[in-house]
Amino acid sequence: MDDRERLERMFSPGSIAVIGASREPVKIGHATLLNVLVSGYPGKVYPVNPKAKEIMGLKCYPSILDISEEIDLAVIAIPARFVPDAVRESAKKGVAGVIIISAGFGEIGGEGKVLEDELKDIVKETGIRIIGPNTMGYKNPVDDLDASFVFGMPDPGHIALASQSGALCIGMIHHANRERIGLSKVISVGNKIDVSDAEIIEYLSKDPHTRVIAMYIEGIKDGKKFIEAVRRCDKPIVAIKSGRTRAGAAAAATHTGSLSGSDRIYDSVFRQLRIHRARDTPELFDFATALSRQPPLKGKRIGIVTNGGGAGILLSDALEMEGLEVAEITEKTKERLREVLPPISTPRNPVDVIGDAGFYLYESASRILLEDGNVEGLIVVCVHAGYARPKEYVGALKKLVREHKNCGKPILGCWIGGEEMESVIVDLKEEKIPIYPSTTRAAKAMAVLGKEWERVSA
Repeated sequence: MDDRERLERMFSPGSIAVIGASREPVKIGHATLLNVLVSGYPGKVYPVNPKAKEIMGLKCYPSILDISEEIDLAVIAIPARFVPDAVRESAKKGVAGVIIISAGFGEIGGEGKVLEDELKDIVKETGIRIIGPNTMGYKNPVDDLDASFVFGMPDPGHIALASQSGALCIGMIHHANRERIGLSKVISVGNKIDVSDAEIIEYLSKDPHTRVIAMYIEGIKDGKKFIEAVRRCDKPIVAIKSGRTRAGAAAAATHTGSLSGSDRIYDSVFRQLRIHRARDTPELFDFATALSRQPPLKGKRIGIVTNGGGAGILLSDALEMEGLEVAEITEKTKERLREVLPPISTPRNPVDVIGDAGFYLYESASRILLEDGNVEGLIVVCVHAGYARPKEYVGALKKLVREHKNCGKPILGCWIGGEEMESVIVDLKEEKIPIYPSTTRAAKAMAVLGKEWERVSA
């Protein structure tokens, strides 16, 4: 079988062997097997442990070679020194690939580096594929598969996440769930001794459930293949590249054994490839959410509707700092706005509907501005001013998005307030409307949609 078929079988396996499955709850092998079963995985599962006959109601096998049925994926959670033999046996069995959760390889140097080199030799000799080592594992919420040792399944969605850090990957899953951001795949790549970023991108570019690829990268080992894979990919890629500073690069070297390289080179390559670079986890999801839920911004001219004048000013500043413009609206639009706005409000962009505006005014002003030919994208701002009910604004924005979802213009929300605001915007997040808690974050997200149009139209 070729590499593409091996990756397909690894990420959509019909059968899984958990090598190192354990009856002891404190062991990683126990947690891994439990996660596979709890996730509702519909395929066949085979625990492998020479010291047990049965684990969690399943027959246990001394070796993967003792299993008579075909195995697509082996998940390995045993001490590092035993891993090479387990991989050799998996290759002999005809397994497409293995996920090595075990740590203690190149990231610690010395004997760990020797073991890692041995694994690389096995890949060359047998053709078996390896994800890891030193990885959290893999989670596929779309197909109900949790092949990891950490509890916590993402909600299904359209953003694929690939991370070189297992712990950060877990944190990002919980962040996504809190923000009602669904994920299609979560791949913890660890030390990346075999399956590379390039191959992950190529696989995800053809995954029907993935619209956006989000990545946390400490180092890229084959720059040429990475560049080629990105150029072939027709989906937006958002990436955090850590190790930007001397201190960060040193930390990356001891974390996953990565050589970070010059950040200036990465920055230049990312710009040329039109990879959307994020600075931290919230920004990664800010960008990925906008890209997965809204069309690209076909220009620079933005309309603003706000119930707070100060927020409109801040957003105007933020948009201009991101290279966007506050749109000059037409006279016809001004006339339409005069018909709905209170006398104290001036019909101009940003449109200030005043703090006591209700559902009708908020929705109609937003609709009028969106229908202006000079407006290429819209940000609807709601400040918890204490006059009107935020729930009314939720209904207005939901109506606007539903009725104009095919207009070809991106619509973002910027909602500023405390706990009461958080409780009502859950409805917007579940409606898949991108909502941001600050004018700066909303402006950056809109700017990314503009850069995405430059990418797809290049």
